[in-house]
Amino acid sequence: MDTVTNTAGDVANTVTEGGSTAASIVTGSGVSTIVLVLAVVLMIISVVLCIIILLQSKRSAGLGAVSAASSADTYWSRNKGNSMEGALERYTKIGGALFMIIAFAINLLS
Repeated sequence: MDTVTNTAGDVANTVTEGGSTAASIVTGSGVSTIVLVLAVVLMIISVVLCIIILLQSKRSAGLGAVSAASSADTYWSRNKGNSMEGALERYTKIGGALFMIIAFAINLLS
């Protein structure tokens, strides 16, 4: 069988005649495996983070939350961390931190 090799920049495409085998080989200064894995993890975290944010309830307090007029000593406010809303808020903070850390790591590695 004859093989045809085309080189464009750092990418060499090797195609076997007859269409049975097609492989793409990244050479030289290509993307490393760790960056690809981190990029996939970053995409998964971004989708999960979007879903978590959309599941949260809307806050219509507006500027009233800034003033001291809001009652912060209610049963709901004291036990908010044990509720679903508190868990979603906690997951949002963790997901946002992971997103920023992984994005920074990808930037440093590439």
